[in-house]
Order: sequence, then structure tokens, then C-alpha cells
Amino acid sequence: MKETVLEHISSDPFAKMLGVQIHEVALGRAKVSMNIKESMLNFHGAANGGVIFSLADIAFAIASNSYGQTAVGINVSINYMKAGLGGDTITALAEEVSINPKLGLYRMTITNQEGELLATADGMVYRKKEFFAQ
Repeated sequence: MKETVLEHISSDPFAKMLGVQIHEVALGRAKVSMNIKESMLNFHGAANGGVIFSLADIAFAIASNSYGQTAVGINVSINYMKAGLGGDTITALAEEVSINPKLGLYRMTITNQEGELLATADGMVYRKKEFFAQ
């Protein structure tokens, strides 16, 4: 099943466009990273908040779908602590906090290559009845 889940999530075209690399996939957990390119900077010269959010969201999607059951995000909130800079490699770790048959809560931490905390996010998914891998 793990290979089927990894194959399914690796086909995400948005993650591919951003250059996201998948480092870890386990039940309820995922770790991904990407490099901040010049085209991802805002008018202050820092990583656009949407770039950081996108990486957190991709980790969230992978962790919540790691059971092979279709899980869709219903809410995400993010807190930014420090700016990401051009050339930084940022990493998002998503970990399951709570799960039941219909809902799952996940916490994401986003850090730079120095291990400095850039942001934290919490996300909730609704688990559909469909499975894409078993």
C-alpha cells in the first residue's frame, strides 16, 4: 500500500511545479522541502507567504492521505514567525495530532536550512468514504 500512496501523491502537478521534494511519508506524517527561488519572493524580498503556506499544505495533504483514504482539507490556519529568503531551503513537517473516522487534525512546522522556525500551521481534514489505495 505504501508504494501506491507514494505513487499517488507524487503525481501532484502543483508540488512538481514548485520543485517540492518528498523526504518522508509514514502513517499520519510527512516531510517535504523546496528551494525558494527569486520568482517566489514578494516586494519586500522575502518568500511570499503563499509559498510557505503551499509547502505546509502539501505536507498536510500527504500526511492526511497517507492511509490511502481520500482526505480533503476543510480548514488551515497559519502563523508566520520569520521570513524565508531567496536561496533558502525550507522544510515542512506535518504530524497527525488527532484522528477519528471522519476528521483528522494535523500540525505543520516550517523551518529553514538552519532549523529556524518560519511558521506553524494547523489543518483539519474530512475523510471521505473513498480509498485510492488499500
